[in-house]
Amino acid sequence: MGPMMAPFPKLRFVKVWAVLVGTLIFVGMIAFHTAIILPRPIPFQSTPEEQEAYAVTIRALTALFAGAMDAAVALAVTCSWYWGLTRPDLTEAARRGLFLFGAVFLGIWLLLQTASVALLRGLAP
Repeated sequence: MGPMMAPFPKLRFVKVWAVLVGTLIFVGMIAFHTAIILPRPIPFQSTPEEQEAYAVTIRALTALFAGAMDAAVALAVTCSWYWGLTRPDLTEAARRGLFLFGAVFLGIWLLLQTASVALLRGLAP
């Protein structure tokens, strides 16, 4: 008898995972771009209520962006680690690549998210 191998993940699971990650990235990027494109109220021509509404809108879009993108990154990193741990048919180099992707992608994402949130905070009044 040969070595026992774990069954491959069902393709339906992989497709649902990919659609979920793609949807979360899409929602996050729409929120990000909307926050950047949204025109700021002109200080001397707008009321304090308009300025407050703008600030609340920017905060809500920032929260939506951060939540959706963080969930997408978490799912992508989890997926890479899951496949690296559960696929015995992969070579050791492929496993290390999946683990390295998860670690480096998460680190870079943290840097980019910090910069983007700082940018959005700079746009808010």
